[in-house]
Amino acid sequence: MALQVLIAHTGLRLEVDTAQFSILDDLKAWVSRKTSIPPQYIVALTPHGRTVKFTSLHTEKEMFIYDIRISSPGNANLITPVPAPKRYVIPNAPNTIDDVQSISSWQELYKERRNWAMHLVEDCGQMNTTTLALYSEIDVIIKCLDAAVANLEISIKTIEPKYNDLKKWVTPALEEHRTLVENWEQYLDLARNTPISPLMVKFMTRQETKKSNPTLEDLIELDTARKAGKLAPTAHRRFSDKANQLNNTASQMYRSLESLIADFEKLMSRSALGHSTDSAQLLEDIEAVVKQMDSDYRAALGYGNTQRDVAQASKTASVHTEHLVPTLKKRVKEMDELLHYATDARNSVASESAKFMRYVTEITSLHNNVKSQINVLNQSVDDMTTFDYLRLIHQLPYMYAAFVSEAVRRREWVDKVKTDSSTLANEMALFQDEESKRRRKWQKMIGSMYGPDLDTNVMGLEVNLLGEDKPWPALTKDDLTDFVQLLQEQPVDQSVLDDVLKLVQELDNPTKQQSKRLKAFKNGSIHEVALGRSGLMIRGDDDLLQSLQEDKGKLENKLKTAESRVRRLEDLLHRQSQASRPGNLFQPQGPQQRERGNSGSSIRSSRFDDRRRSSDGIDPLMRRITQLENELREEKQRSSRLQQELTAQSDHHENIKDLLENMEALEREFVEERKNLENEIKTLRARLEDTEDEIEQFDESRQHEKAGYVVRVEELEAELEQINKQRQDDALKAQGQVEFLRKETRIQREQQEALEQQVQSAQEETQDVSRKLSVAEEALGDHWQALKRLFTELLPEAAVPDNFVDLSDVLLTQAGTLVEKSRNSEADIDLLKTKAEHFTATIAELREQLAEKETKLSEGEMKAVHLRENLAEEKAKVIALEQELADGREQLTELRAKLSDGETGPEALQTRLEEEEKKVMALTEEVASKQSHVGSLEEELRMFQEKAESLQGKMSNLNSQYEHRDEKTKDLTQRLYSQNDRMCRLLERVGFAITRKDGDMTVTKIPRSERNAQNPNDSSDPGSSLRKSGILSRVLGDSTDLELLYWLNNSDLQAENEKYEAFMNKIGNFDMELFSETVYRRIKEVEHMARKWQREARSYREKAHLLQKDSHEKIAFKHFKEGDLALFLPTRNQQAGAWAAFNVGFPHYFLREQDAHRLRHREWLVARISRIQERVVDLSKSLQPSSETDSINDEENDNPFQLSDGLRWYLIDAFEDKPGAPSTPGMGKSTVAANTVEATANIHTHATGGKES
Repeated sequence: MALQVLIAHTGLRLEVDTAQFSILDDLKAWVSRKTSIPPQYIVALTPHGRTVKFTSLHTEKEMFIYDIRISSPGNANLITPVPAPKRYVIPNAPNTIDDVQSISSWQELYKERRNWAMHLVEDCGQMNTTTLALYSEIDVIIKCLDAAVANLEISIKTIEPKYNDLKKWVTPALEEHRTLVENWEQYLDLARNTPISPLMVKFMTRQETKKSNPTLEDLIELDTARKAGKLAPTAHRRFSDKANQLNNTASQMYRSLESLIADFEKLMSRSALGHSTDSAQLLEDIEAVVKQMDSDYRAALGYGNTQRDVAQASKTASVHTEHLVPTLKKRVKEMDELLHYATDARNSVASESAKFMRYVTEITSLHNNVKSQINVLNQSVDDMTTFDYLRLIHQLPYMYAAFVSEAVRRREWVDKVKTDSSTLANEMALFQDEESKRRRKWQKMIGSMYGPDLDTNVMGLEVNLLGEDKPWPALTKDDLTDFVQLLQEQPVDQSVLDDVLKLVQELDNPTKQQSKRLKAFKNGSIHEVALGRSGLMIRGDDDLLQSLQEDKGKLENKLKTAESRVRRLEDLLHRQSQASRPGNLFQPQGPQQRERGNSGSSIRSSRFDDRRRSSDGIDPLMRRITQLENELREEKQRSSRLQQELTAQSDHHENIKDLLENMEALEREFVEERKNLENEIKTLRARLEDTEDEIEQFDESRQHEKAGYVVRVEELEAELEQINKQRQDDALKAQGQVEFLRKETRIQREQQEALEQQVQSAQEETQDVSRKLSVAEEALGDHWQALKRLFTELLPEAAVPDNFVDLSDVLLTQAGTLVEKSRNSEADIDLLKTKAEHFTATIAELREQLAEKETKLSEGEMKAVHLRENLAEEKAKVIALEQELADGREQLTELRAKLSDGETGPEALQTRLEEEEKKVMALTEEVASKQSHVGSLEEELRMFQEKAESLQGKMSNLNSQYEHRDEKTKDLTQRLYSQNDRMCRLLERVGFAITRKDGDMTVTKIPRSERNAQNPNDSSDPGSSLRKSGILSRVLGDSTDLELLYWLNNSDLQAENEKYEAFMNKIGNFDMELFSETVYRRIKEVEHMARKWQREARSYREKAHLLQKDSHEKIAFKHFKEGDLALFLPTRNQQAGAWAAFNVGFPHYFLREQDAHRLRHREWLVARISRIQERVVDLSKSLQPSSETDSINDEENDNPFQLSDGLRWYLIDAFEDKPGAPSTPGMGKSTVAANTVEATANIHTHATGGKES
């Protein structure tokens, strides 16, 4: 079906077939291509002002398109006016002739004028077409404006009910808030000055009262009340400002709408559309003139070259020159004026339409503002909370009175229950005693002859009270009355006082059951249901007894009045009957009565006259009597017929009157129902509009979300590509770093080997030094032995001999010098010892560094162990050297002794000692140099060790980082694969099949027959589900072929790149736009079907409710179930008490008799089924012993109606649908005599019948 698309700002009219579009966005894209309006700025409306929906697009004939950019003030240049056409220059008509006497010259003139006129007609036709097109654009623009205004009116009408409802409660709420703000302190003072019961305060607040005389103030929290009072003015002002702002905005919106509608009506009134047909009429006039000229030309072709024909041609030419040509020029000029008028009108309407659209946008913004303010005002919870507490302070007297009233009611209820229960127990005890006495009397007189002994156990009644309420404060009605008096003495709000007085009055009102008991009469008869209920609750109630006595007095007065009326009526009836008795048939009634009062003479004279008249002519009189009797009989019959007709007519009038009253009542009900339905329709329409707006917003959000998802997917793909590139770059960088580290490690290993060689050479030098040191130590040992011997030799000669004084002084001096030298050597030895200790500490540090190096560099472990051993040997040698130094000291002491004795030459010894000291100094210097060399080597070793550790840490960090990246890449690969798989399965589950050809993916819909043949829930084998889709069947080939997922597990970089490219080309290539579009279309179809089914379900639900309502009031006659209304009738050929349900093909449904049914006084019973029990007759139970059969309860008897064995029957429990219905006449006039229920049947036939049913 062709749809006309009208463009609002240009007046363009397009036609399109809506069958080619699957969604509304396709139509918008088509309009965008035709009009250059971006799709996001397009707004589409129907002629009624509704938003266009795709579901109803095929039913629409026109659609209006708006560009929302025009409504903004800065985009006025979008309205391009139509350029004014150039003024039409009318060429002059041909008016020259060569020879006025030649007919051919006149014919040539006619031809030229005809051609001139035809050219003007063609130009005028074009101008008419242009003019009609301009008027069509004007019409389109005005229609679009009308639809926009209608849409605005609909939008404002949707919030109008909400705004009116809000005004209904905002105005009283503001007044109440103002009253609370002004008088809350007064209400608080009232609460402070009103004493109440301490027990009720404790009960209401669940707290102990500290005051001896509590007041209403103790029921609230003063801090909260004062805080609420302080916040109340601000809250009231804020709430009032919101309400005033809403009223101002709404008033401005309504005024703007009225102004807009008035301006639009003015635009319609001065519209140029009334002149739209002028150009066509003018063109018809022009064509008529041109036809006249053409007919004259054709007539001139038939003229001959005669004088007459030449004269006629000249005459006709002069007519053309004087009349037709000026008329034609005038009409053409008018056509040009109409074209310019239409152009100006179109441009004017287009510019005004832009103003109207901006005005509509402003009113729409006001509408949105009003809507948001309504929502804000409805959600003013904080302000309401503040006034809720102030309202509680205001209602404190009523709240306290309500609690006191409830306490009084509960206490009275408990007292009444206890009194009635004790009364019932006492009465039942009296009945039990009376029954016991009767039984003893009967046993004594009759029962002792047969049967069991005396049975003194009489069934009694025990009354237990359960569920006692939580004790309330013991308050009475007097306490409430005193509280009311206290309130009346104080300035309390009259509305609160009226509510409290109403509570006091309600205490005297009877309950619902008591009211039924008091009103036991219905329609002039006693209502038995009311009499049989709540009898105990009447007993002992003085107020109710007083009410009964008052009712009794009223009834007695009514009875006396009725009796007096009856007596008067009886008297009148008696008098009327005496007066209407028949007398003389031939005389009037008055004279007959006068004759009865006369004397006996008159009686005798009358008798004489009668005898005389009878004797004169008996036969005529008899005939006259017979005639009169016949006439009287006919008159009576006629009067009786008239009386019957009058009665029937009066009954008919009464029926008509009742019908009219019923019709009026129905009309009133229908009017009320129509109003309610109209209000409900308005509400539902508003809700529908809101729902449609929400659906449109949801669609727009879905579209935006879809666009966001597409952008997000593109970003993720770009990010994935960037990650892959970065990973490749990182891999190349890491590979270069690994190569660099390998070179550095190799260089370090070479340096370490050189260092080890240096350490080994140092160890060898150390060994040489140790050997030299050992030789020096041996020589020094010998010298020390000599010195020791010298000392031991010099020691016993401490005293200087007399003849060797000079020699001993020299020896002593030399010995002193030797001692000094030995002291110096001892200091040098101490210095060597400290250096050895420092060397030992250095060796220990080197040992620790070598131990750390041992964990990282396994190749240098053994060499470091050897170095530690050599250093230990050096330490041992140093220790040995220290020991030798100690021995040298001893030798020095010996040498001193020998010198003292003078056994050894001091010069030779001194020379030897100096040589040894030089050797020791050389050795010490050599040891120090070696120690410094070892320290430098140790420093280099530590530096290389730190460098190796740092490189090894970087290497481990890079390895862990690449391992994590590999894991993430594997995860992304698997997710991409699983995502493709899930999307394909999703398309298959919603009924689509995927095929791929030449790198293009297509999605086709599977027919429902083929779709039902597949099992959509079978997902045990991924290959079986993948075979359903063409793309994944070509991508994976088999469910076990998953090699492309493990493209990271290749050690060769080229193979890894090839597999990665294969993976991206096969699995990673998935058309997301086609998938999204397919799923979106499917969701739209599902939503359309869901709305359709929802409407159908709603209609079916309404029909079901109507049918259920109708069936609820109808009597069922088959397929009985609980809740059905059934007609029960007494059965024939059956024992008494068998009532069966009226049925058609469903027999054996019997009623369980109850006392409330009163079946003995009924001919039929309409009752509602509450339970159906299925039973089967089993006569074998009757063969059991009597002791067992006697114990069977009557309710459990499966054959109470003496049915045949094996019969399946149903026992129905039912209650009367309308209790208290009037009883029917006796059973003698049964209306169901033809109803028969089969009571005996063959067991086989009924068994088969039960199976079939």
